[in-house]
Amino acid sequence: MKFKRALVISATVLLSVFLGYGIGVCKERASLRTMMQIYSNVLTYIQMFYVEEKNPSELVENSIKGMVGSLDPFSEFLNPDESEEFSIATTGKFGGIGAQIGIRDNWVTIIAPIEGTPAYRAGLLAGDRIIEIDGKSTEGMKVNDAVKLLRGEPGTVVKIKVYRPVTQKEFSVDLVRDTIFIDPIPYYGKLDDKTGYIRISSFQDGLSKEFSSVLDTLRMNGVNKLIIDLRGNPGGLLNEAVNLLSFFFEPGTLVVSTKGRTPDNNFEYRTTGDGKFKDIPIVVLVDKGSASASEIVAGALQDWDRGIVIGDTTFGKGSVQRVFKLQEGYELKLTTAKYYTPSGRCIHRNENKDSTLKDTTTYFTKILGKPLKGGGGISPHILVKQEVVSNFTQEIYPHFFGFAVEYKSKNKVYPGMNSTIIAEFKEYLRKKKAKYTDEEFEKNLEQIKRLLDAEISEKYYGSKGRYASLLRDDVTVKKAQEVLANIRSLKDLRDYISSKL
Repeated sequence: MKFKRALVISATVLLSVFLGYGIGVCKERASLRTMMQIYSNVLTYIQMFYVEEKNPSELVENSIKGMVGSLDPFSEFLNPDESEEFSIATTGKFGGIGAQIGIRDNWVTIIAPIEGTPAYRAGLLAGDRIIEIDGKSTEGMKVNDAVKLLRGEPGTVVKIKVYRPVTQKEFSVDLVRDTIFIDPIPYYGKLDDKTGYIRISSFQDGLSKEFSSVLDTLRMNGVNKLIIDLRGNPGGLLNEAVNLLSFFFEPGTLVVSTKGRTPDNNFEYRTTGDGKFKDIPIVVLVDKGSASASEIVAGALQDWDRGIVIGDTTFGKGSVQRVFKLQEGYELKLTTAKYYTPSGRCIHRNENKDSTLKDTTTYFTKILGKPLKGGGGISPHILVKQEVVSNFTQEIYPHFFGFAVEYKSKNKVYPGMNSTIIAEFKEYLRKKKAKYTDEEFEKNLEQIKRLLDAEISEKYYGSKGRYASLLRDDVTVKKAQEVLANIRSLKDLRDYISSKL
């Protein structure tokens, strides 16, 4: 106990010297010294008298998390596991088996194997239950804990035991972990003869290179106008957003700037390259889940009258986080600046309820001089609200997955949604004792058909099947196609913005 106390006091002395040099020069420094002493005393009392023994390192880690978390929602103190997850989110790669997993009926269940990965090559199917990982039962296991067990260094082996409900059989598989890549463009294609569609899920390392290749492919197939879907995209790497925008502008065009408390956090980011797609008309789709890098792209295209933004007002996450590497794999993600669009709008939404702090300034686009709203987030040119899933559909939705798995196990070919499948689904609901009335079902029939079709399509054709299914009746996509119908050039695009928006 004396040894532990000595460690705490020594650590406090060091912290006091580091944080409070010049103590006594001003009242604030003296206050900091006092608080550091209180911190030391609290930690010591917990170690000496708390009813249960606690790990002091864990207590200090939690206290640092609390301190950093009090700054804003986006600053974080990351432990080594969290640092690894953050790295995966920005690089898009990790060592694992290559399967999206979730919890179904209290068991770890494969939602979808990723094509070309160990899980896919081993023949694992959507709906398979992973009941053991390296001899450890997964019953009641949290999904994050299962992920930690399944991930690991490429080339290492993980042994899993699988139960397949459709055959009611168990089998074991030894999977050699491989490097798994998360595709930042999960779907792209042609919506009609001239309109291309590219869905971007995150701004991770390598996105802009893949985007260029995808758009080259679409162009070779006759596409001369483009819909970029950023709905639900939480952002990612700033440089990838700037690289993406560089395809659409002359080199040297200002697309975003940052402003912080210190001069070294004030930057202007300008496009580079040759602007290889600078004349293609663009519509950008956004919603309340579009944040950070997504807002930078949408804001720059809007400010330069370079694209039409359709959907809902974006999240308003316009703050810059800088990552500081610390000892033992810890990291500090700290907000150091805010993003501003080329017209001067601050992307970050001020959540303070004090109306005097709200931005009521009117900004103007750079080419046509169209007025723009400030106050955080990117307001679309054309507001389109997404369809709301009804309470009834939400109640029966957990059964969509199980029915789709069962349907695929019995049918080699999927003919598309029809009345026979709907009847089979209703029978499945009765078998699962789902409570509903025929009146409720009929009232929500069209929505059920769309979502069930997407679920079954995914089981037959993977994630691309799900995207293709959902896009067919997507109201925001349909509005984008309607807008682009008579637009064939950048001039046409700007004429449309000037006259109709």
